[in-house]
Amino acid sequence: MQFYTIPDTIHKEHDQFESDLNDYISGLINPIKFKAIRVAHGVYEQRQEHTYMIRIRCAAGGITPVQLRRVAEVGQKYGSGEVHFTTRQEVQVHNVLVQDIMHVIRELQDVGLSTRGGGGNTIRNILTSPDSGISKDDVFDVDPYAIALTSRMVAEPDSWNLPRKFKIAFSNNAEDTAFTQATCLGFVAKIKDGQKGFQVFCAGGMGARPIVGNELFEFVPDNHAYHITRALKIMFDKYGNRRSKHTSRIKFLWRKLKRDEFIKLFEEEYNEIKDDRSLDLKIESIENKGSLGKHVPSNQDSAAFKIWKKRYVHEQKQNGFFSVKLPLQLGDLKYHDAVELTNFLTEIGPNTIRCDRAQNMRLRNIPKDLLGNLFEIVRSLNKTLVEFPSFIGNMINCTGAQTCKLGICLPRGLSSAIRERLTKSELDLDRLESFNLNMSGCPNTCGMHHVADLGFFGKIGRSKTRDMYPAYYVLAGAKRGAGITQYAEKKGEISVHHIPNFVHDFLAAYLLKKEDYPNYQEYLEDEGNDVIKGLLDKFSHVPEYEDDPTFYTDFGAKRRLSLDEMGTAECSAGMFDMIDVDRKRIIAIEEKIDSVTDEERASLLYDMTLASSRMLLVTRGLDAKTTDQIFDLFAKHFVETDLVPKQYKHIVELAPKGNNKELIPHQEDIIELSKIVRELYKNMDDSLRFKVPSKPKEASKTESNVLKKDFRGVGCPMNFVKTKLVLDTIESGQKLEILLDDGEPIENVPNSVKLEGHHIEQQDQINDYWRVLIRKA
Repeated sequence: MQFYTIPDTIHKEHDQFESDLNDYISGLINPIKFKAIRVAHGVYEQRQEHTYMIRIRCAAGGITPVQLRRVAEVGQKYGSGEVHFTTRQEVQVHNVLVQDIMHVIRELQDVGLSTRGGGGNTIRNILTSPDSGISKDDVFDVDPYAIALTSRMVAEPDSWNLPRKFKIAFSNNAEDTAFTQATCLGFVAKIKDGQKGFQVFCAGGMGARPIVGNELFEFVPDNHAYHITRALKIMFDKYGNRRSKHTSRIKFLWRKLKRDEFIKLFEEEYNEIKDDRSLDLKIESIENKGSLGKHVPSNQDSAAFKIWKKRYVHEQKQNGFFSVKLPLQLGDLKYHDAVELTNFLTEIGPNTIRCDRAQNMRLRNIPKDLLGNLFEIVRSLNKTLVEFPSFIGNMINCTGAQTCKLGICLPRGLSSAIRERLTKSELDLDRLESFNLNMSGCPNTCGMHHVADLGFFGKIGRSKTRDMYPAYYVLAGAKRGAGITQYAEKKGEISVHHIPNFVHDFLAAYLLKKEDYPNYQEYLEDEGNDVIKGLLDKFSHVPEYEDDPTFYTDFGAKRRLSLDEMGTAECSAGMFDMIDVDRKRIIAIEEKIDSVTDEERASLLYDMTLASSRMLLVTRGLDAKTTDQIFDLFAKHFVETDLVPKQYKHIVELAPKGNNKELIPHQEDIIELSKIVRELYKNMDDSLRFKVPSKPKEASKTESNVLKKDFRGVGCPMNFVKTKLVLDTIESGQKLEILLDDGEPIENVPNSVKLEGHHIEQQDQINDYWRVLIRKA
């Protein structure tokens, strides 16, 4: 059994990736270009340079025992020695060295696993409800649809070069445990007039700017799943914003077009193919049952076994079979534990594992007679897996700043601190079985804080003396369900070192009143929000660094909070990162061309011509392998199409001849050519269409020509997005003055600007706002 089919095209792409990897190691490929290549293969650089995380596709969260064992083996051989389970129902291997990347990919490929599309602007892992096919509340099993759709989508070349990532989810009933309204495209199982089908939602998503998805269809027959996906993918490919990675998701396309225009453009694509039955997915039902194999049943009757069964074991709709939740501490499964567990499961059958969105394992199809055997194995792996209430295992946290370049805080450390505080308390945590406590290390939603009953996401706190300390925003009150989804609302902020006690006190207050309310949301609305407000006031004090330095070091950190190691997001790495390499090179040459020797000048003019010719090729889908190809493709696709005036063709023909000194008399034309190319880039629209530019004027770099923008009243992160967009329109060295509100804007925007490489020349407070002077790098 396999949960998707790897097509021959991906095998060939792995061959090309191996060639690109070797070129990168040899210094023949720029690191930025290689980032765009590797991220689409699920390879992310961690905070430690030249150390990588590799993300592995698990359609419907499914992975066989044989496959999981192989993941554990490559993790032991090449990585950190453990398997990490994610909130996207996938698995990851961490701490892989650059020279071992292809070893991991090849060895995974041998057992039917692929990393393709684990990142980048691609079709990402397709999710389902983790109990689909075995739940007594199933409308019908949606796993076969996710599996068939995955095999179809990964075989289509246009799945790998979208404007931004495209996420899809299937839920097996209206409880919507796959969060279909929090993703790009979601299908909820539904039966109407005896016909299987789906309620369909689209244009949702979490992240730093969350948007709840909208109903696209109240009901469509189940055989339309691919047609809808294909139509939305084509529409997104045509009209998605390729110009800005900050507003390029499908949710922003809906916001830009508004409902009527979005539906109109979607239907133009959908109506062309909706009646083509040759496109129907081939749905193969999945048998949910297991066998005893060579196992000899172990009878258990201890009190611990009975408590474990009550907390973690659930009867399936298949008579005689059970599902078991295996709560993983921080989402990690160590190599030796994986080996022992998969040895046991292999005897039962291949369809025994699902990854769930709480970073846990869901085992299924366990025969009743083997529950005692499984209990013994689980207890031997980690006693905490059977001793803690399920609430502890349900807590979700991303990896945060431990490995992620965007991470501010360390939610893994916070999760451990909360667990330690709660397990030492007298609280009856078994009464919180369905309570969701989720944590993310930054505003991005890898820890799913937007769909939490109580959620946290990392931020920088500031003491009265402006010292930084790790802190979190507090959110509460998400509602989950098809058509009724609401995201948790921000309630305030708190120092990380107060959170364990804050959580304890809030849960204690809730448990006292839990039986008085039909659900948590009503408790929250009636009195819970006031409890949160009171606790935030109670835990608002943060001592100065000199009085208590521990408040300035995160849980699990070895030193006080710093932004020095923060980087840029890798998941959207692609075209614009590659363009920026050449654009910045051109600007650097322009600044020093008049202060060098003639020999250096000749070399720099060649580099400028090469960068100008290469800079925009990627927008046409062109990937030149040699410098001669760069000049040829630029001439064909830019000069001969009149995007660049033909008067510059002689430069493009002269540069590859090898005598750089012949370029010196043409310095003025070469600089002008570079400005034309940059102007094309500046005027490119969201769909990568160019406007033929007028002759560019030299940008003034004088103080008297400072560009001024007032961003008071603009909240985070839009104030930074607006700042970045303005910076993109001005030349290197030119200055931008912005006005920002006090508080979060002044704390975040200048740091973000510095991370982009620009210079903060001045930062002054004026009454209740700030004036910030930026010099573009």
